[in-house]
Amino acid sequence: EAKYIGRALKALKNQTIPRHHFEIIVVDNNSKDNTSEIARRAGADIVVSEHRQGTNLARQKGFEVSRGKIVAFLDADCVPPPRWLEKIERLLTSKNYAAVTGPYDYGFRGAKKIAEQAYFDAAFRLVPKTLSACFKKKAAAIMGGNFAAYRLTIKKIGGLPPIAFFGDDAHIALLIARRAGNVCFSPTLTVKSSPRRFKKKGLARTTLKYAKHYFKAYFELPTE
Repeated sequence: EAKYIGRALKALKNQTIPRHHFEIIVVDNNSKDNTSEIARRAGADIVVSEHRQGTNLARQKGFEVSRGKIVAFLDADCVPPPRWLEKIERLLTSKNYAAVTGPYDYGFRGAKKIAEQAYFDAAFRLVPKTLSACFKKKAAAIMGGNFAAYRLTIKKIGGLPPIAFFGDDAHIALLIARRAGNVCFSPTLTVKSSPRRFKKKGLARTTLKYAKHYFKAYFELPTE
């Protein structure tokens, strides 16, 4: 993530919340480039390594060395707006939410932008409500690279499930909904993100793969 990490950290240092009120932790997930060096130069408070490859394994490592009452997770290729942390704190403290999440802005235009908006509305609002009503098992959706939760929430679910990639955020969301409390999806938490995965694998193919792993997790995970 050497190409992206600098922009992410610059955006985090420019948050409206005073810098001394939060810590920035970067987890180097067994990278082969100079991600760690760039992160240190860019102002990360802590840079740690997690040699076991996997998104949730890296997130859990960061969680273990963090100290905050609220823990926010951001992928390295994401750029949050200046009020991202402020809005996270406000949503969590003003409502009865265990976690909050928001969509990505991939920079699409035209028909792809319309499809992107429809996807987030369906995947994060319509699908969880429909599943919960039809099957009487709580459902929720989280964007793994753009969410935040109370520290207690992560502890209630036994830590982030050790899933390498596909299905990682599905398991997080479902465990929180069933063991900790409500998950809020808010467009006000939109962050810019790289569309590289869609360009490499294709938009439809990648979306269907995410959906497959979500439904698999929904029906396989226990309700309690």
